Amino acid sequence: MIYYYGVSLPGTYHAKHGILCQDAHKILPCGKYMAVAAVADGLGSAEYSDIGSKIAVKEAVEYCQKKLIAKATDDQVKEIIRLAFHTAQRAIENEAKTKDHLIEQYDTTLTLAVLIRDTLYYGHSGDSGMIALTTHGRYEAVTQQHRDEEDRVFPLFFTDKWEFGRFSENVSAVMLATDGMLETFFPIYIRNKKENIHVSWAQYFMDNRGLKIDKLGREKVQAGMMDFIEKIPAEKVNDDKTITVLVNTSVKINWKRQPKEYYQEPDWEELKRKHDEAWRRQAYPELYKVWRD
Repeated sequence: MIYYYGVSLPGTYHAKHGILCQDAHKILPCGKYMAVAAVADGLGSAEYSDIGSKIAVKEAVEYCQKKLIAKATDDQVKEIIRLAFHTAQRAIENEAKTKDHLIEQYDTTLTLAVLIRDTLYYGHSGDSGMIALTTHGRYEAVTQQHRDEEDRVFPLFFTDKWEFGRFSENVSAVMLATDGMLETFFPIYIRNKKENIHVSWAQYFMDNRGLKIDKLGREKVQAGMMDFIEKIPAEKVNDDKTITVLVNTSVKINWKRQPKEYYQEPDWEELKRKHDEAWRRQAYPELYKVWRD
């Protein structure tokens, strides 16, 4: 059985300055063992991006729910997701045209997941992202952020940047997050390491041993997560905060495949010390220069 929850909340900066939440999410079940979820993050520089993000998730998710069938092939599922992205983009263009606005005023990202039993398909555009919990007990990044050399986001309008695929591992859960929340799972102190996901943090949101969503119910879990996310301090996240999670509780996970250390909290003080020292070496090489005869 696939259970789910989703939260979208305005960031502390937006709340303080009376700016609407520019994030949106939507989740729709398609029977017991199939579900569709999407998140979108309206660009802060676009005047109507909050509308663009809402249109994007609604149109894309509803299109997938309407077209998906349980026995669809890989190619068919990926094609449905691709057409869902086109449907979302056309709907945004129609909204802009109807209101006599520029399409750029509705710029938004869009990331979408289709979970069929233990198989994950995805579509992705922009700097939101997706993390999967595999049946081997690992937390893996499914997508990478789409930004240019100057760190500017490629929104949905850039159709040549769209990415579609089937994730290579079998999964029991998948989480989608907009960039404000997404980057908390990739702390700067481990971002460039092979194991670059904050595993214990991801566990809190995705591991049903803690969530107990099949026992507590979606509404209770969602209310608890909303309260928790709302209280995340501004120093950690000041952007809008969106998380959506799909959990297939019937998929078994072999937790013993990973060593205990994999799930333990890192030594953040030591990681910070090494990070700061590496930065100082780069910024002030003359202080660390080794003199030889």
